[in-house]
Amino acid sequence: MEQLSLFDQKENKAVVIPEDVISPLESSKSVKSKEFKKQQMRWREWVMAVQATHNCSWFEARKLLLVHRKSQTPIAIHIAE
Repeated sequence: MEQLSLFDQKENKAVVIPEDVISPLESSKSVKSKEFKKQQMRWREWVMAVQATHNCSWFEARKLLLVHRKSQTPIAIHIAE
């Protein structure tokens, strides 16, 4: 029988940022549309994952995300298992 952990097991994994993860500033959707809100939430989740992994500010995480998305090079982020 496995022992349950009280804490989430987190592991860093190198992932390539999908090109369709776009910032609200890059979006061509209407600000009031559901598609815009989905893009905004997806962007937020990716930036927050980079921020948590690299222990940096929102602006630094955003810059890292943009650089790695453009170059399509992997970046380490926390993935809950």
